[in-house]
Amino acid sequence: MTRILSVVSGKGGVGKTLFTGAFGITLARQGYKVLLIDADMGLRNLDLILGLESDCLYTICDLAEGRCFSEDAILPVMENLDFLAADQRETWDDILPAAIDTVLEDEADRYDFVLLDCPAGIGKGIAYAMSASERAVAIMAPSWASARSTGRVMQMMRQSIPVTMVLNQFVHKDLVGVSFEEAIETVDEDDFGGVIPYSEEAARLSRRGELPHFTEEGCFGQALTLVYKRILKEREYPLSRWQSLLRLGALENESFTTEKENTAKSRWEKVRMNYKWRRGRW
Repeated sequence: MTRILSVVSGKGGVGKTLFTGAFGITLARQGYKVLLIDADMGLRNLDLILGLESDCLYTICDLAEGRCFSEDAILPVMENLDFLAADQRETWDDILPAAIDTVLEDEADRYDFVLLDCPAGIGKGIAYAMSASERAVAIMAPSWASARSTGRVMQMMRQSIPVTMVLNQFVHKDLVGVSFEEAIETVDEDDFGGVIPYSEEAARLSRRGELPHFTEEGCFGQALTLVYKRILKEREYPLSRWQSLLRLGALENESFTTEKENTAKSRWEKVRMNYKWRRGRW
């Protein structure tokens, strides 16, 4: 039986698309057959972090309206993981939900999971997700604005389907935004799906279109595995387990920053020495 999950958020810029892609990769690594669908019509980004922007010749709307075949529009990402792009020419105001239903009916049986990367907010895209999904994952970033808007989306969606909140892009000691300890006080225990630490590794790979290469052993990969087990297998983990991942994330990010600074310093030294050598020849 195929399970359709929607990933939603109250506002943009909270890492929803990154989470969707990474969660799909995590499920694929567990041996599940997964289809990622970018449902953010008019503003797709999921293809960028997967490195498929040049391969998206057809979209879910093309497939729904019979302008291509499944093999033309559904692109392989890695073993067990495929991707179907949103249409950049049309928005949810232009699309008939029944057309998207047809695609899901035709394609979903080939997969264990279908993940919908939904648009932010509470528009028609979210209304469709409520009708098509069996569960939603709401993404909250470490800000009070995100907390309030995510709560609003969850309240609306909970009228139709179960919704789980995942705290995303959190750090060990946040002196500016909302800390993990503050955020967890606002979330009902039954709604909590886990916390994903901010990861320089994931940010770098997503910018390069190489997200499928994130390591399972790092804080980002470990957190996603726990979130998968928490949401889909209903495993319980103490808060100390999530806090330890935030501490690991801080160490990894510090190491990454030091490495980047050393690399930049080394490059500058090479440029400086080359400049001195050329001046010596003159």
